[in-house]
Amino acid sequence: MQFGGSSNLVSLGVLKFTSGHSAWLLDLSNSANVITATSTDNVGTTNSANQQYINLDARLGKRFYQTRHPNVVSFQTLALEGGLADQAFDVNGTHYRQTSTYGGLNGELGAAYMLAPGVSVGGTASVSAGYLSFKQNDAFTKQKGHGYYNATRVLVALGLYF
Repeated sequence: MQFGGSSNLVSLGVLKFTSGHSAWLLDLSNSANVITATSTDNVGTTNSANQQYINLDARLGKRFYQTRHPNVVSFQTLALEGGLADQAFDVNGTHYRQTSTYGGLNGELGAAYMLAPGVSVGGTASVSAGYLSFKQNDAFTKQKGHGYYNATRVLVALGLYF
C-alpha cells in the first residue's frame, strides 16, 4: 500500500508486484475544501457564501522499479487516469455549480528510501493530460462543453509492503 499527501490532496494506492522490478498500481486520490460562510453587504443584507470543492481521481497503471542502492529505489509509472471535480458556491443569493469529468494518461517519476524491509518513505512528481467534459449551472445560465486538461502534482509518500 502507498499513502501519499500534499497540501490539499490525500492518496491511497495499492501495488501488486508482478516481478522484483514491476508492479500494477491502483491509486485513488481525493482533495476537498468545504467552507460554510456568510456575506454581508454595505446595506446589512446577509446571504449565504458557502463554498465547496471536491475532486476524486483514480489511476490504473504499471510501475517499473530500479535499485540504485540497497536502501534506495527509483520508479516510473505509466497509467490511465479518470476523475470527477465538483465545485459549488453561493454568491449574492445565487448558487453556482460546475462539474467536470475527465480521463487521460498519467506519467510519474518517484523514489523511495527503505526505512525497514516493509516500510519506505519517498516522493513522486507526476504529469497528467487528457480530455474533459463540463457542466456549469447558475441562476441565469446553463453551460456544457468539452476540452483538454493537463496537471502536475508532487506528493510525499509512505509505503507499506506486505
